[in-house]
Amino acid sequence: MIGSARSLIVTAHQRPDGDAIGSLLGLAAALKDQGRKVLCYTNDPVKANFRFLPGADQVCHQLPEDLSDFDTAVILDCHEPERIGPEGRRLVQSVPRLCVLDHHLGDGLCGTVESECVQVIDTSACATGAICLDLLELLGWAVTRDVAACLYTAVMTDTGGFAYSNTSARTFEIARKLVEKGADPYEISACVFETRALSQLKMLGEALAGLETFFDGRFSLMQVGPEMFRKWGCTEADTDEFVAYARSVDGVEVAALVKEFVPGRISVSLRSKFYVNVAALAAEFGGGGHFHAAGFKTKGSSEKVIEMLLDRVASYLEAPSSTADTPVSGRIRAAGQGIC
Repeated sequence: MIGSARSLIVTAHQRPDGDAIGSLLGLAAALKDQGRKVLCYTNDPVKANFRFLPGADQVCHQLPEDLSDFDTAVILDCHEPERIGPEGRRLVQSVPRLCVLDHHLGDGLCGTVESECVQVIDTSACATGAICLDLLELLGWAVTRDVAACLYTAVMTDTGGFAYSNTSARTFEIARKLVEKGADPYEISACVFETRALSQLKMLGEALAGLETFFDGRFSLMQVGPEMFRKWGCTEADTDEFVAYARSVDGVEVAALVKEFVPGRISVSLRSKFYVNVAALAAEFGGGGHFHAAGFKTKGSSEKVIEMLLDRVASYLEAPSSTADTPVSGRIRAAGQGIC
């Protein structure tokens, strides 16, 4: 489908993270190198620390009213139209051919739309950027320096700088290939991890000051509400990485960041350190994600959401009775052989 496409819309989920925007820009650059007409679309602006990527200034945030000129839409790092944003449903209903590349758990888009649909949902992939690289290699298309920089950013960010549990020997092989093609690890890391607005850091400080722990220190909780967003002038995307600080507390197994950017609309980010499957926890609230990183959205009050979280998370904090499906780090921790 990609090989025969001539005019494409390439998109990803709302508030695109490094994997989403890196995959989008990398694949789009490769398509343009092949002479294809490409429109890059995301519902939300590219975050400041990703604007250094080639092509970031060409991403549009409004779809044309007439989509008849496009024969194919490529949806990256998500497989639900709603996650693309308010225009997601119109997009998948208007473009005759859909290609989904993702590594998140779920049933996918095929079978729910009338368009011709092909999808790869590979939960073993460390990042959607890795799937994009596989695709380019299968097509025999050149991986230029610009493409390599974008896909390296995708892989690096979704593995937490090659530190998360989805990092494997395969991940480092992918990184090696991309560095050989021109990706600069130092430059990319400096731009991604060391570019923060002062207001964002001050908001983080206030959020950290309110951090709480429960269940003998195994569950940590941070909150950011409308008042804090107004006070510091930050966007919801500016808080995406705050939950990592909550997870880093010694003794914490599960961390949650409860965000209320718009009053009454709650977004919860969940992270676990070793043995808890937060994707299963998120699914109880209509969300999903990965074993160690997931989330959900709901309506109501932060207080009520926190109450429900506290009610459910306790059972997940019990040491797993069966470790067959638990990551190695979790099995070590559960066996009492601390690795930290």
